[in-house]
Amino acid sequence: MTVAPQTTARRAPVAPRWRYQRRLWAPRNAVFWLFAGLVALAGVFTLVDHALFVMSAPAASALSWALLALYIVPVVLVVRALDLYEREPTSLMVAAFVWGATVAIAFSSIANVAWGDVITRLGGVEFSAEWSAAMTAPVIEEIYKYLGVIVIYLIARTEIDDLMDGFVFGALVGLGFSVVEDVYYFMGPFGGDITGVLQGFWVRVIASGLYGHVLYTGLSGIGLAYFVTHRDDRPFARRVLVALSLLLLAMAAHFFWNAPWFWAELPLLVATTLKGMPLLLFVVLAVRLARRREHRWLRVALEREVDRGGVSQAEVDVLADPGRRKALRKATRRAAGKDAERLLSRLHREQINLAMVATRVDDPVAPDLLKQRALCESLRTELHRRSFPPPSTEGSAG
Repeated sequence: MTVAPQTTARRAPVAPRWRYQRRLWAPRNAVFWLFAGLVALAGVFTLVDHALFVMSAPAASALSWALLALYIVPVVLVVRALDLYEREPTSLMVAAFVWGATVAIAFSSIANVAWGDVITRLGGVEFSAEWSAAMTAPVIEEIYKYLGVIVIYLIARTEIDDLMDGFVFGALVGLGFSVVEDVYYFMGPFGGDITGVLQGFWVRVIASGLYGHVLYTGLSGIGLAYFVTHRDDRPFARRVLVALSLLLLAMAAHFFWNAPWFWAELPLLVATTLKGMPLLLFVVLAVRLARRREHRWLRVALEREVDRGGVSQAEVDVLADPGRRKALRKATRRAAGKDAERLLSRLHREQINLAMVATRVDDPVAPDLLKQRALCESLRTELHRRSFPPPSTEGSAG
C-alpha cells in the first residue's frame, strides 16, 4: 500500500499580542532576582570607580557626565520613536540601560583584562598592544550585553513581541555600556582633566557616536527577537541560524572597529566612517524591515475592526503609513488649527490602541473592545463637529 506524501502548510504569520504591558518588578520570577543581584553586585564595582573619579578630578568627572547627557537624550528619543505602535514600559527600558552600564561593563572589564594577559603571554607585548582589544572585546562584551537582552525577555516575555522590541532593548543595553565606557576612557587614557574629557568626547562621541555599541547590541537584539517571535511560523533551526548570525555579525563589526587597521593611516572622521558606515547602513535596513513588519501587523490587527465604528479602511491605510499620517496631521493644522491637529493625533493613537486591544481579545463584543470603538467614534465625531473633512476622506486621497 502506497501512502501519499503529506505536506505541511506553513502557518501564516500572526499579529503580536500587543498591549500586555509588563513591568520590571516581578518578584515571582527568579530571573528578576538574578537581575537585581547582578546589578547590585556590579553596581558597587562601578560606583566605587566613579567615586574615585569624582574625588580625584571632580570637575572633569562632572563635565564627562554633562557632555554624555547630550548624547544619551537624543539617542533614547530616537530609539523610543522607532517603536511606532507599542512603546516599551519605562522600567524595562531603564533596566536595559542599567544592565549595560553595570553588569555588562563590570564583567566585561574583568574578562577583558584576564584574556588580555593571556594574549600578552602568548603573542608578546607589541602584538597585544595592537590586537588585544580586537581579539577580546568583540566576543566578551557582545556576549555580556546580549545576556542583558535575554534577561529582559525572561523577565517580561510578552514585551518582546516584534523585531523592533529586540532592537530597542538591545540599543539601550548598548547605550548604557557605551556611556560608562566613555567615562572610563575620558578619565583614563584621555588624561582625566578638562582638556582630556573634551578630546575624548570629540573622538568617542562626535566622531564615533553614530557607530558602536548601540548598533552592535541593537542588531543582536533583533536576532533574539526573531528567534522568540517566529515560533509559530519558522523552523527552530532557521530561528537559531538568524539569531546566531546577527550576534556574530555584531561581533565581527566590533572586531573590525577595534582592529588597528586605518586608525593611523587615515584622518579620524574618515577612519570612523569607513569602519562604521557599513554596519550603520545594515542596521538602518534591518530597522526598516522591522518597521514594515509592524505596519503589516497593524493591518492584520485592525482588519476585523474595519467599519465596526472604530476605524475605516481608509483610516487603516493612513495609520499603516507614517508618512501619510504625518502629512494628514499637517493638513489638518493648516485647515482647522492646532486643536484639530491634536484631536486627530489623539484619534490616531486611540485607533492604534484599538488594534492592540483587538489582538488580546477573541470576542468581537468584548467590553474593552466596545469601549475602545466608542472612544474612537466619539473622537471622529468631534472632528466632524468642527467642520473638518473626515479623516477617512483625507486619508484615502493620493
